[in-house]
Amino acid sequence: QHIRSSYDRDLEAIQAHILKMGGLVEDAILRGADSLHARDAEAALAVRRGDAAIDALEEQVNQLVARAIALNQPVGGDLRVLLSVLKLSASLERIGDYAKNIAKRVTVLAETREPVGADASLRRMAREVQAMLKDALDAFVRRDDGLARDVI
Repeated sequence: QHIRSSYDRDLEAIQAHILKMGGLVEDAILRGADSLHARDAEAALAVRRGDAAIDALEEQVNQLVARAIALNQPVGGDLRVLLSVLKLSASLERIGDYAKNIAKRVTVLAETREPVGADASLRRMAREVQAMLKDALDAFVRRDDGLARDVI
């Protein structure tokens, strides 16, 4: 019982880090799209700088998962959850990198003429990605495989 409650606390800490990371990524997506829309180099720079926090959280998640595996030797469903967390944190980090890459392009794109309709399409895609990310994180927290399938 004592070991299980310790493991549960570890899982709660890991989940909290994942949710924080997801929130930062959602924010980076929207701020990256907004900085592109506004052709705002300062806002784009803030998105680029914010990527370091996402990267740091991924590293923390990896360390927490490794610790949980080492100390608790999970099997079955518990091990699958931890392995899923590793994949999820890597995916969140990659999405954060995409947001950073959008922000990197702001200064270059600010000097060019915008193709007709491109801005609205990019903003719509950013909102769609943010909604999918939110649903994916909700599915993870609630362990709702139906919602996860809907995201896919």
